[in-house]
Amino acid sequence: MKKHLFFFALFLIASEMPGQIPVFTRQDTLRGTVTPERAWWDLTFYHLDITVNPADSTIYGKNTVCYRVIKPHSVMQIDLQPPLRLISARQNGKLLSIRQEGNAHFITLADAQQAGSVKSVVLEYGGRPHIAANPPWQGGITWKRDSKGLPFVASSCQGAGASLWWPCKDHMYDEPDSMLISVTVPDNLTDVSNGRLRSVVTNKKEKTKTWNWFVSNPINNYGVNINIGDYVHFSEKFNGEKGTLDCDYWVLRENLEKAKVHFRQVPMMLKAFEHWFGPYPFYEDSYKLVETPYLGMEHQSSITYGNGYRNGYLGRDLSGTGWGNSWDFIIIHESGHEWFANSITYKDIADMWVHESFINYSESLFVEYYNGKDAGAEYVRGTRRNIRNDRPITGIYNVNYEGSGDMYSKGGNMLHTLRQIIGDDEKWRDILRGLNREFYHQT
Repeated sequence: MKKHLFFFALFLIASEMPGQIPVFTRQDTLRGTVTPERAWWDLTFYHLDITVNPADSTIYGKNTVCYRVIKPHSVMQIDLQPPLRLISARQNGKLLSIRQEGNAHFITLADAQQAGSVKSVVLEYGGRPHIAANPPWQGGITWKRDSKGLPFVASSCQGAGASLWWPCKDHMYDEPDSMLISVTVPDNLTDVSNGRLRSVVTNKKEKTKTWNWFVSNPINNYGVNINIGDYVHFSEKFNGEKGTLDCDYWVLRENLEKAKVHFRQVPMMLKAFEHWFGPYPFYEDSYKLVETPYLGMEHQSSITYGNGYRNGYLGRDLSGTGWGNSWDFIIIHESGHEWFANSITYKDIADMWVHESFINYSESLFVEYYNGKDAGAEYVRGTRRNIRNDRPITGIYNVNYEGSGDMYSKGGNMLHTLRQIIGDDEKWRDILRGLNREFYHQT
C-alpha cells in the first residue's frame, strides 16, 4: 500500500501544471485506447518470423499471435502502419476477413472464442516499412551502411509504436509472457534481437541465415528490436544479487578493441543499480549491449548503443557540472530502463514520466554510488537548467500522447526533492528497491 501511495503522490505532483490540449483524431483514439476489440483477449506469446532484405529495404514474414480468451468476442484489433501491408490473417488454417481503418485492422474470427480457451492467429505481412526520420525519437527502420559499405540496420519505435514495423496488439497495457524472434538476413550479416540466441540456421541455397532469439520474460512491444550488421561478439560474467548474469556485447567488427575498453562501464552500472533498485530484472534473458546506427534505446535485454564510444551525451555533460563527463550517458541511462520501463512499465504513454523521471534520477544515483552523496546531488541539481516548464510531464490518456520532455530533468528533481523530504537515505533506498519488488514485470 505504501508503494501505491508513493506513486499517487508522484502523480499529483506531475499533473499540477496546466497546458494547451491538442486536437486528437480517431486514429489517436484507436491507437491509445483499450478498445473492445483489444479488451477481450490476453496476449500470451508472439512468434515474429521475418526476412529482412537490406538490398531493397523490405520486410516480409509473419507473426503468430497466441492469446487467452477473457470473454467471448468475434473481432480482434491488430495494428500495422502503412506503407506495410497486412496480407492475410488465418486461424486454424481458415482465411479471415480483415477490415482496415488507418493503422488499425479489425479481423473477424470464424471460430467460437470461448472464455478461458487458448487460441492463435497467424498474420502475414510485408513491404517497405516506415524509415526512421530521426531515431529513436522519430522511429521506424534505420537503413545505413558501415565504413566498409555493409548494411547496418536497426529498429526503433517508442511513441509511434511497434506497428511501424510488425503487426501486433500495439498498446502498452498488454504484453506477451514470452516471445520467439526469428530474423532471416543475408549470410554475411548477423541479427541481434532480444533474449537469448537459441540457434542459427544456414540456408546455403538462399545464401541467408536465420537467427532465432527467445525472450522468456514479458516484453513490451516497443522493447522488441532487430539489429543487423557485420557484428562481432564478446562477453563476460557479472556476479550479481541473483547469481551470475551473462553480459553479451555485439559491435561492428571495426570497433571491437575500443568496445572492449569502453564497455567496462557496464559492470559498474550493474553494481550501482542493483544496489539502488535490486536485482537486474532479466537474468534469464541476459544483458546485451548492441551497437546501432542511431544514438540508443532501452530495448529489453538488448540495449542499443550509438554514442561513439565516448563519455557524456554525444560528448556533452547534460548537467553542466562536470560529473556527466565521467561516464557514458547511453550505457548508464538506457540500461537503467531495464528496471524502470522494461520491468516496471507504463500502461499508457501519458505516464511515460514514470520511466524517464526515475532514470534521470538514476544518473545521479550512479554518480553518488561512485563519487559520494554531494556529487550525486550536484549532478541532479545541474540538470535543472534543461527544464522548460512548457506543459505537464503527464500526457493525455487514451490517445497515445506523452507529456513534456521536462519528465526527464523535472521528474528527476521531483524525486530528489521527495528524498530530501523523507530525510532517511536507507528508507529511500528501501522504497526504490520495494517498487522493483512490488511492480516487478508489471504494467
